[in-house]
Amino acid sequence: MSLVPCRACTHQVDTSALACPRCGATDPGCKISRQHRNAIYFVIQLMFWSAILGIGGWYVVHTVIPLAKQYIAKPVAEAPAAITPAPIIPAHRAAATGGA
Repeated sequence: MSLVPCRACTHQVDTSALACPRCGATDPGCKISRQHRNAIYFVIQLMFWSAILGIGGWYVVHTVIPLAKQYIAKPVAEAPAAITPAPIIPAHRAAATGGA
């Protein structure tokens, strides 16, 4: 049971006191109030989850969506070739005609 000065009014209060008897400040023995501490935690969590969602969104846009488009897109029909390839001659016929 040590006494410390209240952070709001400098009145001596117990470290385990929930409120200052003089000014009513919550957690008078702490350097910052509970509301400030909770606000800091909230901002840190907000930045963390925003980063996680941003990285996840970037991954989806650059990896998953192109893959999905590839599976959904109709295959393009190949155009007929302008030049027809030469017929394949079996080896035994090529030797008989003089080799080609």
